[in-house]
Amino acid sequence: MKNKYLYIILIAGVLSSCFKDKGNYVYTEHEEITVTGIAASYDKISLVDKITIDPTVTSNKPGAEFTYWWGLYETSVQGAVPKVDTLVRTKAIDYLVVQPAKGWVLVFGAKNIKTGYTKIVTSNINVITQFTRGWYVAKTEAGKTDLDLYLTPTSAIPGGKMENVFSMVNGKKLNGKAHTLRFYHDYKALTGTSFLNTRSLFVVSDQDASVVNIGTIKEIRDFNALFYNAPAVKKPDIVSNGSAAFYFINNGRLHSIYNMSANSGQFGIQQMVNEYNGDYRLSKYFYSAGFYDPYFFDELSSTFYSAGGASLQLNNVNSAATSKLPAKNNNKTLLYLGFKSTSAAFAVFQDKTNANIKILSAITPSTSAMVILADTLAATEKLYSATMHTLFNGDENMMYFVVGNQIWSRNLSNRFEQLQYTVPGDETISFIRHLKYTVSGDAAFNYNYVAIASKKGDSYNIRMFTKTSGNLNPAPVFTITGKGEAGDIIYISPSVSGYTYPNTL
Repeated sequence: MKNKYLYIILIAGVLSSCFKDKGNYVYTEHEEITVTGIAASYDKISLVDKITIDPTVTSNKPGAEFTYWWGLYETSVQGAVPKVDTLVRTKAIDYLVVQPAKGWVLVFGAKNIKTGYTKIVTSNINVITQFTRGWYVAKTEAGKTDLDLYLTPTSAIPGGKMENVFSMVNGKKLNGKAHTLRFYHDYKALTGTSFLNTRSLFVVSDQDASVVNIGTIKEIRDFNALFYNAPAVKKPDIVSNGSAAFYFINNGRLHSIYNMSANSGQFGIQQMVNEYNGDYRLSKYFYSAGFYDPYFFDELSSTFYSAGGASLQLNNVNSAATSKLPAKNNNKTLLYLGFKSTSAAFAVFQDKTNANIKILSAITPSTSAMVILADTLAATEKLYSATMHTLFNGDENMMYFVVGNQIWSRNLSNRFEQLQYTVPGDETISFIRHLKYTVSGDAAFNYNYVAIASKKGDSYNIRMFTKTSGNLNPAPVFTITGKGEAGDIIYISPSVSGYTYPNTL
């Protein structure tokens, strides 16, 4: 123990003498390599733009001699380790971008060969194509589905148009009437020898479905290839995400892909409704909120279920004591179910025994204690006769709905109903949506619209209205027009992810 203290005293003395020593000694200065001329990020169009950079590299060490290299690796890689591809081994780079549309990281390295010291600088490369920004409209012409693209070069207001881009790229149209567009950034597609996250758009009709690469619109999988075992009946209802999984309802039956593990982008066998594999038919109306399990409604038993992507069976949903309608066997037909927030939904029910009874319900989703309130509608209320509905996503506590060729609003807090807009008599309303895009890094393209789509003869109109205090402003900001009948619309940008928009109508 005495030796231990002696050592400590000796070390302390040495350190003390070092601090007190005023002698002339030469210490090696830490090297600092400075790189300028590389921006934090670049937007590049694949097969059009080049990465052209000639940075300035200096060192605080005299006589520095450098070797250089540039590399590129993909971001948002799931299920594989990102690989840096070396582009050039020169200080300047003049490289034609050939990578697919997605996020990449450009890496520059400068090594002082005299000291071995290396400086690494990175920059985000956002690779885009003509297909990666704009309004996509799923439309129907002569019983076939195709896509029109409305380009938005400077804001959400269209500045150009490309018709029939799906058939232009893939040489075919989809059978049936268009009804759904859904975008996901993390759908798995084969890239080289691995299935990697791919920015993808699902195009769905009542008879067919396809998923395409949003950077090229090239089909990744057709309906049959979307499933390990293709269903005998082609009747797609919905595509959704939630709870780290993708969901596909076909002919009322639920299929899923668990996306937190390696997968090939194919939906598995249909989930069972119970351990007896009983019959069921899920409604096209459902509730999905980000990372939570989605909720579905069985039209046969009038029962709510939730689902997990890794499960082979739907999950039971229990009612809270305060619920006015049971989650199970409530003897109702679901006329509408919409997304209000990540913790609230609204539904419209019709009684199966007495079809004259219609109910507006506020719903608090929960597998253990779902709350379904009940507000019986009078036949004189406009909502009673509604054929289409939409909720305001996170905005005013209101529902918009369609009666004939009129758009009405209902204040969900006080039941007040008001006429908002009347479509010309020679047009038929196709759908109504609340569309909102509020990405801070893409502010020039942000919008908040109520979209009213209608059909006139063999063409479609989609009027985009802004609103003030929940009421439509008198005239649309712009109107999208095209051939056929519009079934759905979605805005795509490099900043859009699978969680930008609610999946629920």
